[in-house]
Amino acid sequence: MSISLKKRTLFSGVILATSLSTMAYAEQPKEGFTITPSLGYIHTDSDRHLSNDATYAISVGYQTKTPWAAELTYLHSDLKHRGSSVDLDQYRLDGLYSLPEFTNAKFTPYVAAGIGNNYYTNNASATDNNTFLNAGGGVKYAINQDVSLRADFRLTKDLTNTKFDNITSVGVQYNFGKPAAL
Repeated sequence: MSISLKKRTLFSGVILATSLSTMAYAEQPKEGFTITPSLGYIHTDSDRHLSNDATYAISVGYQTKTPWAAELTYLHSDLKHRGSSVDLDQYRLDGLYSLPEFTNAKFTPYVAAGIGNNYYTNNASATDNNTFLNAGGGVKYAINQDVSLRADFRLTKDLTNTKFDNITSVGVQYNFGKPAAL
């Protein structure tokens, strides 16, 4: 599998922009539940013979008082396999760690890793499911205390047939927690 030059350039640009921003120690994160709707693009391993396509996802998480958060995500995409429609429904459980040493007032970079399951269904109702591991990261840009824009990149490794896919997404994160203690 090869990651396109555009995606690598975009991801490198996000990391570079985050690194060049004014660095200061982070404030305490706002503890509480989060909801993150997002849109993205999945680039499937060429050995799968599946198309690359747009995705939509919804994530529900919990941010602790520490840099750690947990998140449950549902993602959907309509892929093609040799002209036939294939629905992808992905469920994953991830741990996220915000990088406080690189956080400033607005930008918060993070790394993430987790486990999940891909469910493929084609027109003939045939299904296949595969467990995968994922790792990646991204950056959040705080609009205010409760709303952040979020850019995310994940590399997934299918444990059943050792295929690698990647998902790039952007979304809006809403935080329903109590304000951080001063």
